[in-house]
Amino acid sequence: MPIVERSRLQRSTFLVLFAFAVYAFWRTLEPIWVPVLLGLVMAVGVFPLHEKLLKRFRGKHPGLPAALLTAAVMVLALAVIAFLVFVVGQRVVAVARDMSARYQHRGAVGLLGNDVSRLLQRFGLSEDDLRQRISETAGNVASFIGGGVTSIVTGLFSAVFIFIFTAITSYYLLREGREGTFWLVEIVPLPNGQVTEIVDDVRDVMRAILLSTGLLSVYQGVSAGIGYWIFGVDSPIVWASLTGVASIMPAVGTALVWVPVGVAMMATGHVGKGLGVLAWGGVVVVFVADYVLRPKLVGTRIKMNDLLVFIAIFGGIEAFGILGIVLGPIAVAVLLSLLRIYQRDYRPEGPMQAPDVTAPDPKPPQNAP
Repeated sequence: MPIVERSRLQRSTFLVLFAFAVYAFWRTLEPIWVPVLLGLVMAVGVFPLHEKLLKRFRGKHPGLPAALLTAAVMVLALAVIAFLVFVVGQRVVAVARDMSARYQHRGAVGLLGNDVSRLLQRFGLSEDDLRQRISETAGNVASFIGGGVTSIVTGLFSAVFIFIFTAITSYYLLREGREGTFWLVEIVPLPNGQVTEIVDDVRDVMRAILLSTGLLSVYQGVSAGIGYWIFGVDSPIVWASLTGVASIMPAVGTALVWVPVGVAMMATGHVGKGLGVLAWGGVVVVFVADYVLRPKLVGTRIKMNDLLVFIAIFGGIEAFGILGIVLGPIAVAVLLSLLRIYQRDYRPEGPMQAPDVTAPDPKPPQNAP
């Protein structure tokens, strides 16, 4: 067989085997890609601390800094989960018991208050109708909870698996961090500088997302707590902490807390305070955080304008769910990095310079006398 045909056959065979291997690997990775992505994000976020610890240990025991940092992050996550289950859960149960006691003593009037009951009666809802609808709603909630026990148990096992596999992924990525980066640079058929630039952009995006998420969680928790305190919500610190945790999901997350709080206050006769909570949550907690602060925090660190930040975050959430907070900005950052590489290295005439509209117009040449 001629050498040319043999080499062509070898290349074709290699490409077929490579495509099959990639497909088989993706099918293997697909069921567990969520904890792998979470472990990758966590490893990228704490990698600077890992480098400092590794230098302090003088390169000895390379797995120890990775294990310590992974354990610290996991303990912090468990602390947040424990807070939600015990502190917030206990408060929610207390509110439910209080509402049940008021309903048992005074019926719908005791639950909703005199003003709301009169308002509903003007719309044709008598106290008997309200009592019947409340009973039906309570029965539906009980049936939903009872029917969801199996789903809750299944979700609990899935959460434990995700938790464990996230920790394993983070540990090994931290331990093999630099070697993995060098391997990726070698394996991608592009110049080393271009691959390194793309990897750096992805790393910067992940760290910017983690930093902005942490800062905005603190801001939204504190600002929501101030609003709860101003409008007289019981246990404002508890609800503020829950709001800060819910802020991981942009725009919608915090509304899962302050909207029910405001509606509950209106339903119990505090209409003005309830409206105040809703207005405060919509403007101060959500609008300022998600539409003013978040684009500035993310866009400044990853050199992305505000429009692309909105597209990356909210489009990513729409496409990938809550993980779109990370996947959306990564996708946009990789595309921008490739476009910059194209403009700089592949465009025949190189990058264009936009004209400076603020520069003074050149003076026309004066004719000599």
